[in-house]
Amino acid sequence: MESLGSMSGATARRRSMRMPMRLKVIVSGVNAQSQSFEEKAETIEVSKYGAKIHLGEQMRVGAVLTLVRPDTDRDSKFRVAYQAPPNPESGRRETGIEFLGVDVFWGVQFPPDKGIWM
Repeated sequence: MESLGSMSGATARRRSMRMPMRLKVIVSGVNAQSQSFEEKAETIEVSKYGAKIHLGEQMRVGAVLTLVRPDTDRDSKFRVAYQAPPNPESGRRETGIEFLGVDVFWGVQFPPDKGIWM
């Protein structure tokens, strides 16, 4: 099984700013036990390139997920970039995901990427 750790130093490596945004999403894919699943989840932060979500399923880094926004019926594919251990109270895992391609799935205009004006 792959090590699922925190993203120490990740802020320095970010391609773009993250924005706190809570959106309800429906997540589907294949979990770490190779079982198909679908669950309701919520974003914590979003960026031009992905998001951080709370997810009940244990995932493998690199696994492909489909997210659907029920408010817009838009869907998009993501790759699991990392996953933290489950929260002892909720059992949910903080999970970092990135778009497979760049998308306007969130419906947000993000500022230019870091370094563009330097």
